[in-house]
Amino acid sequence: MARTTRGRFVRLLIALSVLFTGIIWAAIEGDAISEEMESWGDLVFVPSPELTKIACLGYDNLVSDVFWLRTVRYVHNQQKGAKRFDMLKDMLDVVTRLDPCACDVYKRGGCWLYQDAASPNDGIGFMQKGLRLVPEHEKNRWELAYHIGQCFRDVLYDEHNATGYFEMARKMPGAPPVLIVAVAAGYERQGMFDRAKELWKEARDTTADVNIANAAHQKIRDIETTRHTIAILQHKVDTFTEQFGRVPQDLSELVRARFLDAVPPPPLSGTYEIEPASGRVHYLYIPQDLAEQK
Repeated sequence: MARTTRGRFVRLLIALSVLFTGIIWAAIEGDAISEEMESWGDLVFVPSPELTKIACLGYDNLVSDVFWLRTVRYVHNQQKGAKRFDMLKDMLDVVTRLDPCACDVYKRGGCWLYQDAASPNDGIGFMQKGLRLVPEHEKNRWELAYHIGQCFRDVLYDEHNATGYFEMARKMPGAPPVLIVAVAAGYERQGMFDRAKELWKEARDTTADVNIANAAHQKIRDIETTRHTIAILQHKVDTFTEQFGRVPQDLSELVRARFLDAVPPPPLSGTYEIEPASGRVHYLYIPQDLAEQK
């Protein structure tokens, strides 16, 4: 009786293996039926991560590799064709459910999600998952924090979070020293000039790259010029406020009232602004692509 039960169990496992192998190859080859179908993302079948985990019978890494190759092909087809990435997140979930420490999957998958699928929140969330699960000693783990920072900076225009992730990446094992440039630029764009100047000085004094050293030196001078200009503008705004009993609407009003000859252009990418309530003059960074839209 025990032998019969054991035999049925073995046959069941074999049947499940055959069935699941068929599912995998259907997922791999199903969209190769015709050239036209290859660009139709909704024809791709993606089993749930939970079902996949159960059905792969311990061959997690092998099945994960198969699904990863399938995902790479899917992205390639969509980049060439319809550019529909509806199934991408589900496919990445399957791969990382089976191999939760695959650093390169989190990096490439996260970038695909926010760049190709135009889903920055999904991309950030996927790479944050990687930061939680990939071992700290993994030499390329810093790339996850760096690409999260890139998404915050280039897509969401969130300099605060971008700088935080660049700072995190810089402190991780294997991170290149040049990351200090991204961190310094982030603090500079937020108007945190003391911290930015400190980092630009460190970059200038520690790098062996002459171009980086020269650029860092120029950034230090630009910050000093910007701070000096802000001090002059603040004095003009305060004088205007005392004379007219109100804060000027903008710096152009100071020009019309002959407190300034012209609005000074900031050496950094941005503009000088006056806070309406307090009258405080501050530097406001404007991303280049947004500045070009104005």
